Amino acid sequence: MMQRLRLMIPGPIEVAPEVLGVMSEPLVAHYGKEWTAFYKETIGLLRKIFRTDGDVFLLPGSGSAGLDAALGSTLFPVGRVLIPQNGFFGERLEEIARSYTTHVHTIKFPVGRAIDLVEVERTLQKGNFDAVACVHCETSTGVLNPIQELATLCCSHGILFIADAVSSLAVEPLEMDAWGIDICVSASQKGLESPPGLAVVAVGKHAWDRLNRVNSPGWYLNLKVWKEYGEKWGDWHPHPVTQAVNNIKALRVGMERILKEGLDKRFERHQKIAQELRHGLRDIGFTLYVPDEIASNGVTSVLGPEGKVEELLAYVRDQERILLAESLGALKGKVFRIGHMGPSACEEAVHAVLSALRKGLHVIQ
Repeated sequence: MMQRLRLMIPGPIEVAPEVLGVMSEPLVAHYGKEWTAFYKETIGLLRKIFRTDGDVFLLPGSGSAGLDAALGSTLFPVGRVLIPQNGFFGERLEEIARSYTTHVHTIKFPVGRAIDLVEVERTLQKGNFDAVACVHCETSTGVLNPIQELATLCCSHGILFIADAVSSLAVEPLEMDAWGIDICVSASQKGLESPPGLAVVAVGKHAWDRLNRVNSPGWYLNLKVWKEYGEKWGDWHPHPVTQAVNNIKALRVGMERILKEGLDKRFERHQKIAQELRHGLRDIGFTLYVPDEIASNGVTSVLGPEGKVEELLAYVRDQERILLAESLGALKGKVFRIGHMGPSACEEAVHAVLSALRKGLHVIQ
């Protein structure tokens, strides 16, 4: 049996008992009058969190499935996309995009630093693009990219904007319609406070102009297929596949918790806890990898003791029963990450992590 660890990683996060409890409830059918009403109400709650009047689709799968659907449905076979990158998940966007089109242009910015809008603007002026895709919170470092300004830039150039909000939705302020985000992708297991298993794809009204002109490949991850079934089967089976019914029921409880707290209060709570954690880390003697002014409120990356990051995290895991995350790519073994989203964005969790790290440093030195 796997040991029970407190998850202080950037996803999946700890979820409330009432959310987890729904996963063990008896199964219900994924169709019929009752389910359809429940499903459409759930989509309505998602619209409130995305702050959109557009379409929202719940795809059984990971956040990467949602990104695959967004990119494939807009780029195949010769779409031209610009992807500003500053970390592992920006590179993931490129990898997915290249599976649908050869016309992928990237701008690489330093890892741990935000993308430079001036450089993006310069590239847009020189190039001819159909879409821009960018990560909001680059989960590998916790850098928060300026997607509001990027969306405005894309709008001024008449270009579709796709945002990866997997680690930012319901943690950071995000206004899909007001900011001009055309397609926004997230997932259930982070800010939405529910178990992994659902990709969430929100599609703005203007995005359909592009989507309807693209000869989208495949079926399962084709957004036109999801819209088609939502319309033609909308009164009894508003999706093309068997839905993950208990995952959606759990997501519903997670969203009800979010909306009961209120989005603005929730954003303030995450900001306060992030600041408290970072202050405590500095007091212990750690150096943070990302400057505070561009750091997300859900993920903190920390420069670990040289050559001993794995040893420190092993102590925290095995002795304190808290799971922290290593970083990814070139930062692996040098930087570790702490997730503080949803129920884990609280003082008690921060104090537990700081205490465990303080003890761990004493043991490994």
